[in-house]
Amino acid sequence: MPDPDLSSDLADELLEPATSAAVKNAFAKLGGPKAVPDMALGASGLTIEAMIREMLRPMLKEWLEENLPSMVERLIAQEIERASRG
Repeated sequence: MPDPDLSSDLADELLEPATSAAVKNAFAKLGGPKAVPDMALGASGLTIEAMIREMLRPMLKEWLEENLPSMVERLIAQEIERASRG
């Protein structure tokens, strides 16, 4: 567990007072460091999570198409070998 005093001292050394105040103000607007609002962006009203999900979908599809067949073949071969030994 980090020492909160040490962390505070390091933050004070690394951040200018104006920067530190801006960060604290931003967290205060959010309702504290644990509150994360469902923020919509642009006219479409998409959340950041939805935008990221949509961007990752084609990459995940491509990765699965390239890697899934060989993974399945390897795992089936291992299972057949294991079953034939036992």
